[in-house]
Amino acid sequence: MYDMDWEWNGKVDRLESRLLELEESISSARAEQAEILSELDRFQVDLADGDRGMQDWISAHLDMSPQGAHRLWTLAKSDDSWILEQLRIGRFGLDRASHLVKLSHCDVPSDVLLEAADNYSLGRLWGLVEQRREVTSSDEQSAFESRYLVIQPSLDESMFKVWGQLHGVDGQTVEKALRQRAGEFPSIPDQSQGQGMADALSSICADSLTGSSEPGKEGRAVTVTEVFIDANLAAPSFGEAGVTLSSGLRVGPNTLSEILCDGKIRVIWTDGEKGPIAVSHLTDAIPPATRAWVLHRDQGQCSIEGCCSRYRLQIHHIHPRAHGGNHDPSNLITLCWFHHHIAIHELGHRIDPKSPIHRRRLIGWRPTTGPPPIRAHLVATVSP
Repeated sequence: MYDMDWEWNGKVDRLESRLLELEESISSARAEQAEILSELDRFQVDLADGDRGMQDWISAHLDMSPQGAHRLWTLAKSDDSWILEQLRIGRFGLDRASHLVKLSHCDVPSDVLLEAADNYSLGRLWGLVEQRREVTSSDEQSAFESRYLVIQPSLDESMFKVWGQLHGVDGQTVEKALRQRAGEFPSIPDQSQGQGMADALSSICADSLTGSSEPGKEGRAVTVTEVFIDANLAAPSFGEAGVTLSSGLRVGPNTLSEILCDGKIRVIWTDGEKGPIAVSHLTDAIPPATRAWVLHRDQGQCSIEGCCSRYRLQIHHIHPRAHGGNHDPSNLITLCWFHHHIAIHELGHRIDPKSPIHRRRLIGWRPTTGPPPIRAHLVATVSP
């Protein structure tokens, strides 16, 4: 009888053996590269090519990442012939070899070095190196001076990329703050940790702008927003194209709906590049007395069933203004920042109008065959 498992296991074993053989060849080649680089350094090839140092030279000439170039240069500078020889025979790879070089510079006993070479994971080995590495005042100053933060918008500013690096203590502070804030929000099914941290960053920045991070205080900043709508693009797409704020930010129905909750909007219809063809009246924001009454009625906390949050309380329209909803208190509800900004305006949930006033429930968004409601509202507010 033909044994399929035997064939499958045999093929896997052959592939794995070949993979290890190739890795040994790569390790041997890396050892030779390290020796060559040590020799090239004597001729100062980096200065001849205008590079800042050998690490940059390696990265450019070998098409390696800065991290890979750093590890290879660490080996090239090392005078530990034993580590280089073990790399040459394929006992371990470039990452382990570079970590072992750094560990050897910490004057560890030879038995610790041998134990780390064979029995430590790369993560554990890196931790051992960091534990023994001396941190001088110069190191700390250098780490602080290398801090940076980059915020890069896409061409239409519909997405922003954020990245950078911080000094160790500051980085831990930021991470702890983001994790703590993310932990205060209700969990969302299938949400990644990174998405939770992104929401936390947005909420902390909103606190800074409105000064309303304290529980129980309303988190709002009434704004006046001018919305430009290209009639040629918006009509066939039901408002999903051709809608731009005065800042140049291209937005969709969800964002406009959120602006309508707290801000004022003036809609300017355009005909391509020919200029405005119609302008709406400035929509009214919720009157302060009405807003205060709704907060009092809802006892100064989120009205969603099971949520008692007082964080950045905001007033929301149960029957959206995009559907023609008004500012009558019976149509208004107090929501925390998470349920207003994330659950409703980002994830597309809506308030169940049949739920009790102090035990409001969310229901999922359901697509319709008609135009998005925001477009209907904007059409109704235009004064030709």
